[in-house]
Amino acid sequence: MAIVSADLKEYKSNATNSDGQDISATEVVDNTDNNLFTDITGDEAAAGGTEYRKIFRKNTHGSLTWQNVVTWLLSQPTNAALSFGFGINHTDDADGAQGNMSAFGANAVVAVVSDGADTRQITVVGEDASGNKQSENLTLNGTTEVVGALTFSKLYGAYAASLSGSRTVTIRQGSGGTTRGTIAPNKKISFIWYGKKYSGGSLVNAEGGDMNSKATGMKNGDIASAGNFGLWYRITWPAGAGAVTANSTQVKSEGDTAA
Repeated sequence: MAIVSADLKEYKSNATNSDGQDISATEVVDNTDNNLFTDITGDEAAAGGTEYRKIFRKNTHGSLTWQNVVTWLLSQPTNAALSFGFGINHTDDADGAQGNMSAFGANAVVAVVSDGADTRQITVVGEDASGNKQSENLTLNGTTEVVGALTFSKLYGAYAASLSGSRTVTIRQGSGGTTRGTIAPNKKISFIWYGKKYSGGSLVNAEGGDMNSKATGMKNGDIASAGNFGLWYRITWPAGAGAVTANSTQVKSEGDTAA
């Protein structure tokens, strides 16, 4: 018995345009034009811009775990650039602009600090020095920095256990180190974009650089039966791009089944 492609499905998120919140029951229909992003034409294309979508990839097999899952960008859209990032299955993960994180410059522990009284739990997710997925839970201590024990080579994202209407959380590379992201008031998460983007009319690497092969892809770990993982997508296009179509875009996920 094994997991087959029919067991692995993709679902939209609950927001109207599939641009945030938790998983919905609406499947993204494969091999169908405009199944997630619609074509961008006319004044919208001429002006340049950005659109966000959030989706979930789910293991619908009745018993088996989808193991060692990796996600990478297989092909870019026409006249635009696609990047993707880490999402969580929660209604408060609802804003693509939460992708404000920048890449670590070296292997380091993670430090978190709030700008006021705050005891929420922050979960940080990324890779260890060997490129394996790992995560760590850190409990905020207000304005006193809290330093984790695990060393990260990449940080995919960090998310809070609950919202705060007033507090901002800063995520740093190392104790007292460079700020790499923030979780703003009434926001759930900070994450990093991988792939390409348009900036100043030019195609450049997204904040985390390319993830254009399985070897360099995002490690999603093991996805249990009925489990899922979230992905944020961002399409950017330059002014004067003409009609923008995402029909050629492919973001691939691949894993294993236990022998």
